[in-house]
Amino acid sequence: MSEEKIQLPPFLIADLYKGYLVELDTFKAEENLSSPKEVVPDQVITEERSETIKHLGENRKNVIIIVNQPGTAFLKEDDLTFLTNILKACQLTITDIAIVNIAETLVDYTVLKEQLNPAYILLFDVKSSAIKLPFTIPVFQVQKYADCTIMVAPALSKINKATADGKLLKTKLWVGLKQVFNI
Repeated sequence: MSEEKIQLPPFLIADLYKGYLVELDTFKAEENLSSPKEVVPDQVITEERSETIKHLGENRKNVIIIVNQPGTAFLKEDDLTFLTNILKACQLTITDIAIVNIAETLVDYTVLKEQLNPAYILLFDVKSSAIKLPFTIPVFQVQKYADCTIMVAPALSKINKATADGKLLKTKLWVGLKQVFNI
């Protein structure tokens, strides 16, 4: 393989260049600028932020559940009740997991890995690209990546319906969860 054809994913490039590419003190002295404007890629900024990820739960078993529910801190009450029942079936409790609402707290995989050290990530109504994974994951497919097992699923509210579609989604979710947690 030729070195010219190697393409690194964006998260790896951002990891390689955590600092700035230009030393601002030297730049100021040479250009004599009182307030230089920094041009830094967005990914580098998210890599360097020290803000901790807000989450519900104690994350004792490194299970991260990422949802997309605008207007709520973490989950609506009905969805939390449904999720609690799912967790019981998987022999988990709310203290074993961390729920992150991506609508309220933007996160990416690198920051998740750094702060919450996930062994499992369940994405409900969240695409893998939303957390800046370098690939897409079809719904209910279990994917392993960097010592982490990841699964994407529809919104909890869609799965928790008493319709035929809801029952089908629950079955697919259960099959996926059995594979994720080796049940």
